[in-house]
Amino acid sequence: MGEEFFLSQKLTWMAERQEVDRCLMNGKTEEECHNFMKVVAPRGDGLLFVCGTNAYSPTCRNYQLADLSFTGEQTSGLAKCPFDPRQGGAAAFAGERLYSATAVDPLGVDAVVYGSLGPGPPLRSLKLDSKWLKEPVFVRVLEHGQHVYFFFTEIAVELSSMGKVLFSRVARVCKSDAGGSQRVLDGHWSSFVKARLNCSVGGEAPGDAPFYFNELQGVSEVLHIGGRELVLGVFTTPLNSIHGSAVCAFDMEDVASTFQGRYSEQRGPDGPWLAVPEARTPTPRPGACAGEGEAAAFPARRCCRTRR
Repeated sequence: MGEEFFLSQKLTWMAERQEVDRCLMNGKTEEECHNFMKVVAPRGDGLLFVCGTNAYSPTCRNYQLADLSFTGEQTSGLAKCPFDPRQGGAAAFAGERLYSATAVDPLGVDAVVYGSLGPGPPLRSLKLDSKWLKEPVFVRVLEHGQHVYFFFTEIAVELSSMGKVLFSRVARVCKSDAGGSQRVLDGHWSSFVKARLNCSVGGEAPGDAPFYFNELQGVSEVLHIGGRELVLGVFTTPLNSIHGSAVCAFDMEDVASTFQGRYSEQRGPDGPWLAVPEARTPTPRPGACAGEGEAAAFPARRCCRTRR
């Protein structure tokens, strides 16, 4: 028999009665108006950051990690936790700063990659811009090196002519990102870039089409295996296709190299996405971290404009 584990601590956080009543008055069911915990993130200072839907009024609290006692500090969970308990999200701390990815409205229309708390201004992805995010389902947020990575599945706008095709993605922002200028990307990420996560089998031989597992379901921590830093992803196929699942491993060095590769752009509103010629790629590259590497001469408040 395997090792047995027993519950040593339990945290109960119920929605306040007035919040439940307001939720019911807005047409929600009794079940929807509970407080569903969506974010549980250690802060690194002995505190545990917890956010719940709180009867469609997302709220966050700090608890002592040692005994789960409430510190008395409660803040809004907007852009950190979804309103709807059926909506997902992900969040993690990198230092004192919280990086979250969720919906910021009750209908789940406005999805956001958000940076808050700690030093620096709050930053978000562009609102309702399909080139940034298109109906994403967020799975994991991970810190690695000078970046924070977001793993999710979304509708592939580059294949919009084929209907709602889902792709899994990895996006990243620089931890040093302080937003754009007053004229460009003010209050928004200036280093946001994203790439496709390709989990497939076949396709090695000429004429052999690969079989893709396009829907990301889960992502591990960064694992150290054989001297390499890897993340493992669990993928499935869409419900309306051949049923299948797979686990794919991604080397974080390869992920970083992908963001040093060719960029794609859409040259017309309905045109295909085409690779940007290297001669047209600006210096420093889109997604470069201000004050570091090839962008060392650029202060954090003047980093380059992102192109995807």
